[in-house]
Amino acid sequence: MHVALIVITLLAQATTTPTPLPPGITRLDGKDAPSGIQYALISVEGKLTGPAAQVPSVPPTLTAQCTQTPDGKQKFELLANLGGVTDLAFYPPWHQTREDLYPPILQRATVTMEFLGYTRVKPVKRQWEYLAQSPNEMRYATPGMASANMESISFYMQYLKALPLLRLTVPGKGTVEFETSKWQTLIRAEPLCRQSAL
Repeated sequence: MHVALIVITLLAQATTTPTPLPPGITRLDGKDAPSGIQYALISVEGKLTGPAAQVPSVPPTLTAQCTQTPDGKQKFELLANLGGVTDLAFYPPWHQTREDLYPPILQRATVTMEFLGYTRVKPVKRQWEYLAQSPNEMRYATPGMASANMESISFYMQYLKALPLLRLTVPGKGTVEFETSKWQTLIRAEPLCRQSAL
């Protein structure tokens, strides 16, 4: 009798239903076997705006990419696309091999970033880079010698606390808007996303 009760208890614990995500938000997590990097990707859908905007078959997405290396170092990155990206996946950082001696040269774009809410702040133009593995997906460029950006993306995540509507304009490609309030709540709750500064 006692054994049966224990088995029933363990089965109940193992089949706990996860908390459902809000509509328009997806989450992907796992561990990259070759690098040992743990990751969590939290994405929110957006919409194209402007007079010529069309509705893509796959909606635009804004993705928080949170990672932790085997030695415990965490990193927060922001990715975005204007729709049509069917595989939102984690791509580990480049590392040198005998066959691949040099890092890929990534195409970059100067994107206008606007933060909208109860008030409006001056738009900023910052560099984003297209991923080598997913050419339609952009990532906010990390400040450094290879980037004109002076601030990390965590700096602009602070703007979203008070101004949760993010508008991105990519020259020659269009404008997309993301409502980020519920998305931010999930980022705050994710242990791998502590570097987001939310």
